[in-house]
Amino acid sequence: MTARAEQAPASPGPAAEPLAGFTIVLTSDRRSEEFAASFTRRGASVVRAPILRIVPTGEDAELEAATRRVVEAPPDDVVVTTAIGFRGWVESADAHGQADDLLRVLGNARILARGPKGRGAIR
Repeated sequence: MTARAEQAPASPGPAAEPLAGFTIVLTSDRRSEEFAASFTRRGASVVRAPILRIVPTGEDAELEAATRRVVEAPPDDVVVTTAIGFRGWVESADAHGQADDLLRVLGNARILARGPKGRGAIR
């Protein structure tokens, strides 16, 4: 784990707090402060322990090289697991002047999406 766990104390509040007595662990970095505040308002104790962090890939030489390999040897199938990952890939390709070639290659592949967000990203 690259980040230390942070514990936010439960707020004092009315006895009717529906999550009083519960401890919720948030493993996401994205929007974790917002979620923690929401759970805390409802009486829960919240432990923030992000296990993944989204980082920009615009200057990632490894991703640029992998994109070049995809363009040079077009795949038959592509599986999109997250919308943010797919969009980040296309944005990185655009930053390196590869977007047109990548989109052309992907247009000839069968694209499978996991869930509605991934499906929305490929449209």
